[in-house]
Amino acid sequence: MIPHALIIALLLPLEILGLLFFARGFFPYKPLFHGYAPIESDAPPAVSDKVIFMVVDALRSDFVFSNESSMTFTQSLISSGNALPFTARAAPPTVTLPRIKGITTGSVSNFLDAVLNIAESDNSSSLIGQDSWLMEFKRRPLPGKLVMFGDNTWLKLFPGTFDRYDGTESFYVSDFTEVDNNVTRHLHVELERSDWDVMILHYLGVDHIGHKGGPYSQYMPNKLREMDQVVEMLYRYAEKILETEEKSTLLVLCGDHGMNEIGNHGGSSPGETAAALVFASPVFSKHGSASPSPPNPTDGYEYYNVVEQVDIVASISGLVSNPFPMNNIGVFIPELLRFWSRWATNNMVLGSDQVKLLRQNAEQMYRILKEAFSAIDTPVTDPQVLLAGSDIDKIRGMWAQIRKPHFDETLESIDTLYAFLRLGQKLLSRTSSSYDISGMVIGLCLVSWFSSLAFRRALFSTSTDLVTKAVFAVGVTMHAISMFASSLVEEEHYFWYWFASAWLTVQLIVSARLKSTRAGIILTLLLVALSILRHYHHTGQKYAGSYDVAQYLSTAAGSGLLWLLILLEHLILFKNLHYYVFADVSPLVAFVCSFTPVISLFSFKMSMALDAAENVPSALVAITPTSTGADQLLNRAKTSFLAIVICMIFHVLSTVWSTKRDPFKFIRGAFHITVLFLVAQTRSVNIPIFMLYDAIHSLSRRLAVQYRATAPLAIVLSTLIWQRVSFFASGNSNSLATVDLSNAYNGVSEYNMIPVGILTFVSNFSGPIFFSLSGLVQLSIWKNTSKTTRSVEDIFTFDGLSLIHAFHSMSLLAAMGACMVLRTHLFIWTVFSPKLLYTVGWFVLQQGVVDTILCMFIVVVSDLV
Repeated sequence: MIPHALIIALLLPLEILGLLFFARGFFPYKPLFHGYAPIESDAPPAVSDKVIFMVVDALRSDFVFSNESSMTFTQSLISSGNALPFTARAAPPTVTLPRIKGITTGSVSNFLDAVLNIAESDNSSSLIGQDSWLMEFKRRPLPGKLVMFGDNTWLKLFPGTFDRYDGTESFYVSDFTEVDNNVTRHLHVELERSDWDVMILHYLGVDHIGHKGGPYSQYMPNKLREMDQVVEMLYRYAEKILETEEKSTLLVLCGDHGMNEIGNHGGSSPGETAAALVFASPVFSKHGSASPSPPNPTDGYEYYNVVEQVDIVASISGLVSNPFPMNNIGVFIPELLRFWSRWATNNMVLGSDQVKLLRQNAEQMYRILKEAFSAIDTPVTDPQVLLAGSDIDKIRGMWAQIRKPHFDETLESIDTLYAFLRLGQKLLSRTSSSYDISGMVIGLCLVSWFSSLAFRRALFSTSTDLVTKAVFAVGVTMHAISMFASSLVEEEHYFWYWFASAWLTVQLIVSARLKSTRAGIILTLLLVALSILRHYHHTGQKYAGSYDVAQYLSTAAGSGLLWLLILLEHLILFKNLHYYVFADVSPLVAFVCSFTPVISLFSFKMSMALDAAENVPSALVAITPTSTGADQLLNRAKTSFLAIVICMIFHVLSTVWSTKRDPFKFIRGAFHITVLFLVAQTRSVNIPIFMLYDAIHSLSRRLAVQYRATAPLAIVLSTLIWQRVSFFASGNSNSLATVDLSNAYNGVSEYNMIPVGILTFVSNFSGPIFFSLSGLVQLSIWKNTSKTTRSVEDIFTFDGLSLIHAFHSMSLLAAMGACMVLRTHLFIWTVFSPKLLYTVGWFVLQQGVVDTILCMFIVVVSDLV
């Protein structure tokens, strides 16, 4: 018989192959026009000659416009009429690469760009050959130079476009200062030159501070003040160049996206999609553009008028008298029309620049509409009849009106053009990708076939534990069905809390029938632990942000309790190292060897908390050696990791040299050392959760002894359930916005995708990794107490991997099936696609790397030693 591990080793790559086929069909690039827009011979005159485009990464609207904003100079420009403010609504996924595509080409980004965003070496996202407002500057008869300083994503998107540039690393989020200083240091030289038409500046410090400490970090006010000083420097340049050379400079300040309340982004919450947008120029005040600043507070993040972020492209193109880019679905912002001759003074304005500009915008958008909806180009006999029909009919009716003779001569033409543009934008924004259905079907067929094999192997294994098999089959089926409802995907944590309760209740009933009082008490305590876990974080969408345990512990009132719990967890870590890793050495050596890595870890976590402006009791700071700053945190992280590595090396060598062969001892010690690393990669507010994990592990370990005949399969199912519960209990969800990067750069001095990727995975999947190794410990305990002749490797391979593989395979199949069936659903890119990405992470990383490779490695090594 072929070993189960070998079968799974063969099935995993085949299922991944099916996934790749599906992904290739599901995540294609949207069809785009190649080439460039035709030159307009009668375009309205330019309002601005030069453009300074200043992007502040993650510049949420309230960072600029609220009463608490530190950007006072920018607000003074708004109140004096020298700047026009807007809230720019960014389309998800709210990450940098697709947002830059949106604000340069005006097109709808592909969801795959969210994945390509993290690939520094990827060139498939290049915009070479695609039209953009940058390329329209390059196409001018007498083009000036284009310069860029900041996020090197621009260099990846526009290779060979900039005449002078200096890219900065965008993913090293521990850097708050140098990453922006590297941009600003070029300004004094460039502002003395006059050979450029466009200057792109992309500052990253605000985004990095958000990832590390959230939007209310102690570093945020100073960083925003620094950005405000840059705005002042650029505006003074615009004033000077207007006086000396009579050239008008347009300064555009904007965020590529916002951030949520914990400083992350990628999803579609109000904070993530609300980016600040300011158009500024010394010539604006002549046209009566003053606005109150700061404005009255809003309920959300919508300050002033709300525009679509892609409208930036049409607006810049119109203001500088360039053609609208070929793929632009942006609409020229109405408030900017005031900078040409007014149309409100007469009922008839012949050949007004405003109507001419909007008509060119409409003609450019109509070209895209014809490609997307062939019915739009059919002849129209009575436009008035169509205006009451479907959206397509309305577009046809309005276009027929726009094409009528003398249309430009009426004031109502402005309203008609804007109605056409907004409806066209709406239609084009929600058009789906050109899916490769054949590739998706091939992928689904492959995964379906291999998933069914895995499911059959799990249900028809030699195990006699029919209760566990029945619960597993029901749970997997219900979970698969839930994938097809957007609300159930957004609130998936409720399913796992319910399923965990149901599974513990089933075990409680079995223990009652077996008259096992001790098992009943243990299961009751596990239910209590589950209840606490489910209230630790309110995740998902419905109750996200509502008051929970983690929020209380993060406040000044709860900080004392938080750090008391953190201290207790570190004492537990010390106890586990002392008794399970260094038990065979002298007490003094055991104490020193256990105490050193734990105190190093505690000092590191407290330094991180202080650096992120978290509430730390002053008494604790006084008695613990701490330091802040990037270099100090880097050194402390390296010291902690080095201590953990030394512990693991000592554990392996001591096990090898031991005269008594004990596989259980090795597995148990490896588990407790790994927990040190997991705590190191966990946010301060989540460290107390490990006390609950420890309690669940201890109770489950005792429970493993109670069901000797059926324990292996039950242990594995419990492990799978606790993995999911712990993932959501720590604040994660199926939104990209909950990906935590605050610990992704611990011990890393510069961006490197492999170590940063590993640290990111560990920090977000610390709970599932904990319970993977916890399940391994329980299986080894059951083996030692059940008097079975089977080895740990045999138990793990036959009872463990089959169930684990079947579970993850069916989850993957369900997620792929949901994306296939619901590919035209309104939430396909905001709910189902992120869920597919998370499922791939569970399948490849959690199952493939942790549950299979790592656990199998530990089991094999334990048998060898």
